[in-house]
Amino acid sequence: MLVDAVVLILVGAAAVLLPLSRAYRSHLTRRLARQADARVPEDQVPALEARVTRRARGVGAGILVSGLTVLVIALGWPGARGGGYLLVSLMVTFGAAGLAVVEILRPGDVTAGPRWARPTAPRLSDYIPPQVRVFGWIFTGVGLVVLLLALALGRTRWFDADAVWRGPVPVLLVALPVLVVLSELAVRRVLDAPQPARDEVELYWQDAVRANTLSSLTVPPALVGLLALVVSGAVLDDAASTAAVASGRLAPAWTTWLLVAGYVLPFVVLLGTLAATTVWGGTEMQRYRDRLWGGQPAGGPSAPVEA
Repeated sequence: MLVDAVVLILVGAAAVLLPLSRAYRSHLTRRLARQADARVPEDQVPALEARVTRRARGVGAGILVSGLTVLVIALGWPGARGGGYLLVSLMVTFGAAGLAVVEILRPGDVTAGPRWARPTAPRLSDYIPPQVRVFGWIFTGVGLVVLLLALALGRTRWFDADAVWRGPVPVLLVALPVLVVLSELAVRRVLDAPQPARDEVELYWQDAVRANTLSSLTVPPALVGLLALVVSGAVLDDAASTAAVASGRLAPAWTTWLLVAGYVLPFVVLLGTLAATTVWGGTEMQRYRDRLWGGQPAGGPSAPVEA
């Protein structure tokens, strides 16, 4: 796990330091503009750069913390096992947790000057399609159930318990619920934060940042839930092989099908869900433009409307 810790620390440090580059900050702002399908006015650039920079640093700080955590585990638990699945899972989990902490602490900025606000606060459904939330909760719940199932199977004679407990399954079983709690708190904070703006252009870009942020908070738990299926399959595969070598007997056929499902099913489900949500609900940027701006970017013929 020492190699995993070093990789996570390097990636996290790079993510924290990259926003020091003006070119990188401009890249993040341009990417947001492409997603929002509108041109960023010059007077909005500093505020947007500050927001995307703070978010990028939050993600980087989360990954850095994950690397330090893995380093402590590797030094204190020499038999612990890492690998690519653990690396990706921790990167997504801790990166999303870092963003959630940033949004909990600073959900929005209000600059000086006269402002106006919407008479009605937008809801999460104005930014994120409901089916995305439903799929997200399903995948997160399934991931938690599968992690618990992996630990339970590790206690049977067909799997080696030590291989299961020294793998990434216990780590994910703790990290996933924590991520869910942090993400939900951050979502509440973002939605409850005021949105006073001096004109509709500023409000439009506040909505763009908010939609992008809410998507970054609601999607990662579902991805980690799907990763939990893959991780559990890989861990159980290794545990089954270890138990078979130790006992000199092959495991029952149902264990083989269980392992195959653990490897294949998450990717099939992920691709199917991405296709379904894109066709039925569109992206978060399309959602907020349709729900709050009549399908038009700021400065277009439509004024902001309430759903």
